[in-house]
Amino acid sequence: MKKQMLGHQSNHVTKDERAENLWKKLIRQETDLSDETIAWMTRRILLLTEYMQYGCALIAYRKQNGEFYMARATLVYYENSFHREYDIERIQNHVAYWDIEQQGWRTFQIENFLEWKPIV
Repeated sequence: MKKQMLGHQSNHVTKDERAENLWKKLIRQETDLSDETIAWMTRRILLLTEYMQYGCALIAYRKQNGEFYMARATLVYYENSFHREYDIERIQNHVAYWDIEQQGWRTFQIENFLEWKPIV
């Protein structure tokens, strides 16, 4: 009975939940962070990507070389640049964003994400 319930529930998984589950798996493979921390990170990244579609955010993350980096970022120009709607499920291990100061598209690896806040 329990398997049927799980199978039935999986039919109602949202895009956001599918993306978060994938990210959790990827972060778990690349780090030794706790499940609680990984869940927090994936939720924050989801909120970040939702926010950046309409506004600007300050993102903190570590570059691949370990350097700390802060970016003023947005996704407002995504549709015009890539000629398609932003789709959360396209994010595999990198989050793309428009770097306002560098005036170009950049990415960060999801496991290197630290935090973000809205720029008002």
